[in-house]
Amino acid sequence: MTPSSLHLSSLQLDALALDALPADARSAARAHLDACATCRARAEELASLRSHFTVHVLPRTAPALRRPPAWHSAWRWLVPLVAVTAGVLVMARPPKTDTEPEYGVKGGATLQLFAHRGERTWKVQEGESLAPGDQVRFRLDGGGLPYVLLVSVDGAGQVNTYHPFGGARSAPLSEGAQAEVPGSVVLDTAPGPERLFALFSREPLTFDSVAPALRELAAGGANAIRHQTRLPVPDGAQQATFLFEKPQP
Repeated sequence: MTPSSLHLSSLQLDALALDALPADARSAARAHLDACATCRARAEELASLRSHFTVHVLPRTAPALRRPPAWHSAWRWLVPLVAVTAGVLVMARPPKTDTEPEYGVKGGATLQLFAHRGERTWKVQEGESLAPGDQVRFRLDGGGLPYVLLVSVDGAGQVNTYHPFGGARSAPLSEGAQAEVPGSVVLDTAPGPERLFALFSREPLTFDSVAPALRELAAGGANAIRHQTRLPVPDGAQQATFLFEKPQP
């Protein structure tokens, strides 16, 4: 990695601050910071945000993580690190590793999850069990389609929109083959399977147009959620799905 070729991602900077990178990656990241004023500024900004969260936000939100949220979702926003009006948008670009597979056929839609727990950050595997308190970020590839609606159905029968969070219609995708959803979510204690669907389209889709299929899937219970991998979508749209589990306590 050189200053002119690639900047450090938010996840890499977070992992470096937590001393969670392997030794060689840690050395490379520190060398990059020494040479790159842009990344040093971002590292200082993220350190300030972490400090603000620890001092001002966590004391108010930690008790809420020990009880079900009012809207009974398996997810909640951890820290919305987005301040569009101030011109600041903190995006997560999960680090690639030598063992990370390629995205597959060019033009295919993909959805990936990256989780953070304690001092560990990793790429989540399909069907993997995650724990309450895990912080999760999403990476999307719409195969060239300009809009995405990220929806979910869980073992408690709840259906939700996660990007745009709580939104009624698709959001535009960032330019480029791969886009990262800004901010992180943290899992609460609701157990069971949860399936995500990333729906990519040329025109925005509405949540109301897919909610009936999600509710029908929820009515089928945990086995249906684990095994159904597609939703009805308009011609020309693409979709990607991802399943993870939250075991019984």
